[in-house]
Amino acid sequence: MTLKKKRIIAVIGVQRSGTSAITRGLQVLGADLGNFYGPNTVGPDNEKGYFEDFEISHLDVNMLNSIGYTWDNPVLPVFDDNTKQILSAFYPIGANILQRRFESTDLFGFKDPLIARLLPLWNDIFKNEGVEVSYIIACRNPLSTAKSMQKRDGFDIVKGCYIWLGYITASLIHSAGYKRIVVDYDELMKDPEKQLGRTAERLNLKFDAGSPEFIEYKESFLSESLRHTSFGISDLAANAEVPPKIAELYVLLKRIAMDEISIDDIEAAAKINKIYSWMTELRSTLLYMQAQFDALVYLKKESDKKDAKIAELTESLISCHSR
Repeated sequence: MTLKKKRIIAVIGVQRSGTSAITRGLQVLGADLGNFYGPNTVGPDNEKGYFEDFEISHLDVNMLNSIGYTWDNPVLPVFDDNTKQILSAFYPIGANILQRRFESTDLFGFKDPLIARLLPLWNDIFKNEGVEVSYIIACRNPLSTAKSMQKRDGFDIVKGCYIWLGYITASLIHSAGYKRIVVDYDELMKDPEKQLGRTAERLNLKFDAGSPEFIEYKESFLSESLRHTSFGISDLAANAEVPPKIAELYVLLKRIAMDEISIDDIEAAAKINKIYSWMTELRSTLLYMQAQFDALVYLKKESDKKDAKIAELTESLISCHSR
């Protein structure tokens, strides 16, 4: 089945950045999210639903693991010949998923934060299958994202900020040349009509602010309970745990999301490439940081096991003495 004249709108970015809220908004713009996203699958950290295509999500997890990465590793994969050869085994699976998604629609929308780290592969799949892809880059203040990860995953702020940087730079670099837009989560919460309107205009989608679908999205789905933290640009400068380059990139993204500058502007591209190069130079440092974090997680698990065993033996001794 040829996928020419078929379109994909992919929401990319980092976890805890409003990707679910933005993806839900794609329904208002006429995109089919398929039967696999599980809108009623909720969790304590996302009470309105994750809106993920589980097959794509599981495939991305397996692909990342196959080349030695996990979702929380701030280091970006290097797409050398060895990496490409390993990932090529997953290509037919990704192509098959696309074929099945387009059996009943011409416009498919989905989100999976992990896809940002694997975009070179997915871009090849989209191209070879003949499907037109557009990207929505979900953006949120890195301090808000890091605080959310700290609460959910126990990460310190520095690690959370570098995870933010890895996903955002990958999203920006690997989506270059495609139709794309940056949507700031806080701006979406503040004025959903404006944000869906500019998204529709940029990506050639249909939007009716008076439609029942938008009214339900605005008045019922988008509630402040979705946003547990909110920080401004000044908070980044005031927090010593936020690296200045990360704050600099967010300021640029905020300007792009406010349409003060185009994402494809020469000035913006130069700044993005400069920060991407800086992160590449930090590769060995970030690998070391991740190794230390993994070691601490392992030691914590071993300590918990020992504590549980001690508690079990203590309870056993008390039980014996009480007889």
